[in-house]
Amino acid sequence: MKIGIDARFFGAKDRGIGRYVENLIRNLEALDNHNQYFIFLSKRRFNDYNPGQPNFRKLLFNQIKKNKPDLMHFTYFKVPIFYRGRFIVTIHDLIVSHVGFFKKNAYKIILCLALKRAEKIIAVSNYTKEDILRYYQVNPDKIKVIYEGIS
Repeated sequence: MKIGIDARFFGAKDRGIGRYVENLIRNLEALDNHNQYFIFLSKRRFNDYNPGQPNFRKLLFNQIKKNKPDLMHFTYFKVPIFYRGRFIVTIHDLIVSHVGFFKKNAYKIILCLALKRAEKIIAVSNYTKEDILRYYQVNPDKIKVIYEGIS
């Protein structure tokens, strides 16, 4: 299977989400030599990651459509609006619901579309899962709680 991972936030420079993404990729490298992984990075993070296994390949984020992963993992709620492939999304929290009015509405639309279109939703805690269910109409069976690990 060809699996894409959104690594726009890769590494400790991007704090929590960056560490999550880096640890996810590093642990997959150690565990899975069967699937093919496309690690999609931003230009500013492109040199921060070097694949540690031959089944991992780094690409720029704008090359998702060209490489057509069978499944894409968006590690943050900002799923491209026009992305039409199969994907899962990780929701770390709903803090975007507490920002200024304009941003709040724009974020809410993007988040709502991501939650609706995702095949599965990873919530990093039961609290985040309950928040999603409280504010959005999502089937609870679609949400899987997977706690973030430690280094």
